[in-house]
Amino acid sequence: MMKTVALAGNPNVGKTTLFNALTGMRQHVGNWPGVTVEKKEGVMEYRGEKFLVVDLPGTYSLTAHSLDELVARDFLLNGNADVVVDVVDATALMRNLFLTMEILEMGLKNVIIALNKMDLAEKRGIKIDVKRMEEVLGVPVVPLNAKDGVGIDELKEKISRMASGLIKTRPVVPTYDKEVEREIEHITMVLESTSLAEKYHLRWLAIKLLQRDDGVMKLVLRHLGKEKLDEILGHISEVEERYKRAMDLVIASQKYEFIDNLMHRFIKYPPQQGETFSDKLDRYLTHPVYGLLALFAIFYVVFKFVFAIGLPLQGWLDDEFSAFGEWLAPHIANEVLRGLIVDGIIGGVGSVLSFFPLVFLMFFALAVLEDVGYMARASAVLERIMRKFGLPGKSFIPLVLGFGCNVPAVMATRTLDNEKERLVTMLVNPLIPCSARLTVIGFLAGAFFQSNQALVAVSIYATAILLALAVAWVLSRFVIKGEESPFIIELPEYLIPSWKTVTIHSWERSKEFVKKAGTVILLGAVIIWYLSSYPVQMGTGQSYAERLGALFEPYMRLMGLDWRAAVSLLFGIIAKENVISTFRVIYGSTAAMVSSITPLQAYVLALVTTLYMPCIATIGAIRAESNWKWAAFATTYMIALASIVGIIIWHIGLALGY
Repeated sequence: MMKTVALAGNPNVGKTTLFNALTGMRQHVGNWPGVTVEKKEGVMEYRGEKFLVVDLPGTYSLTAHSLDELVARDFLLNGNADVVVDVVDATALMRNLFLTMEILEMGLKNVIIALNKMDLAEKRGIKIDVKRMEEVLGVPVVPLNAKDGVGIDELKEKISRMASGLIKTRPVVPTYDKEVEREIEHITMVLESTSLAEKYHLRWLAIKLLQRDDGVMKLVLRHLGKEKLDEILGHISEVEERYKRAMDLVIASQKYEFIDNLMHRFIKYPPQQGETFSDKLDRYLTHPVYGLLALFAIFYVVFKFVFAIGLPLQGWLDDEFSAFGEWLAPHIANEVLRGLIVDGIIGGVGSVLSFFPLVFLMFFALAVLEDVGYMARASAVLERIMRKFGLPGKSFIPLVLGFGCNVPAVMATRTLDNEKERLVTMLVNPLIPCSARLTVIGFLAGAFFQSNQALVAVSIYATAILLALAVAWVLSRFVIKGEESPFIIELPEYLIPSWKTVTIHSWERSKEFVKKAGTVILLGAVIIWYLSSYPVQMGTGQSYAERLGALFEPYMRLMGLDWRAAVSLLFGIIAKENVISTFRVIYGSTAAMVSSITPLQAYVLALVTTLYMPCIATIGAIRAESNWKWAAFATTYMIALASIVGIIIWHIGLALGY
């Protein structure tokens, strides 16, 4: 059985880069048992021995507020790891060692510190005596530059030796002032009367109880009972009155003081210098006005990049699929089989697969912005605006993930501490145009607005985002009650992106598009081909698809659309890409579709497809993260919103002469 290595650390310390360096492409992504939190695992090989590497969610501390933090803490607490690698940013040791101290306070003795970004620390003149740091902290310290692979072999060797029991450690743990230590000792003695000592380090439990950690309070409640727990909490309240502060703040400040004293023994900082490059850049990129203008400019460039490179590739692939269908048609004698394969499968699935370059490039562009360090700045800029609409700046990250796929974006709301903000973010997330809707927007913009395709796409995205903010305002004011949380976000150092990491991430995310084309969209294309081909009745020529669409056509006419749009939108509920594949199958060719629809109708269709309801997978994700009530609510309000917007845009367009 493989031994397990857990990677722990703050966000933005290079944990994912290190994970990729240790495991290569031998990775698996799923969910932790019982929770919709991404679980990334991979296999590391060293001298013929294999290790299971688990990348824990990034967290700043082990006081669990979100599902991410809870998963990381529980994994460490339950002793599931043979080795814990604590990834630390060498340029921000004070902040990073806070988590290190929390890990060591758990009583873990199998910890290795991976001191990453040593190259950046050296550039800034920060001198770290690694040997002295090992002596002071009592655990192995391995200097790294994970992006360039420096120190990886040494880390693997240390992991192997520690897993085999060949490295002994004497971890240092924080000490507090006499009052706090006295309370820790008192609570520890009370807990000794329970069976908790068999599984947990009692000092750690006592500290977390002082901090009123919800999970630990529930755990102690089960073992001590409500009366005894209330007695402990009452005593803690008396101590807080003497300090005039909450105990979690008292402990945090004393822990930072302890870390500061340790650091003086192994680190030297250069004399205080002027503004760094990051500081100068942030003066503009986080400015209330310039930062917002920069945000729009950057995302305009992103769309321009995606369309400028992606659309020619999409057109080439589309032509190749069409040519393949034309070549194959004469070789299939059976008319029904020929129609199924050429018109249904190649025409429907091929038209969707041709958009893979657009999807990959969108993921690539977002991954570059994330790797460079811009996403945190965008959150900071939008915090001022989003807060007015009932959303915290941290919601920006799940919302941006929605540009790729709304399913993981909905799941990413678990990182938000506040339940109200988590629910509001979750319910407006499906309004963010995902990569599947990008295929529809890209197709219609490219076919009907060739000279202004990027501008048209940006206008649809901007409309969707503004509507998401408006809906968030309504939900936070009138539907979902709760308190707002403070906004705290780290601005990481600007870095040159790791192109290998960016490419791996882009492929991992976009390959789901290919899988969907080979399964859900294939099935949809076959079904819609059958419905649009049969039965051709004497005199009427009405297919099943036309009959189905006719039921909704009076409603669609309010938006200037016909039965074909109705059928396409119905199949788009399964997967948004089906909107295009359905149109392609019904019309028989892209040229026939373009000649039958006006630019105004194409714009309305793109907008309605973007807004009208989440796909089935997203509805399932909302249900999993909340309940069926909120999943049904999201579906209902989005259909209503899309209808209102579609009708308004159609009639405004007519009034303007389009």
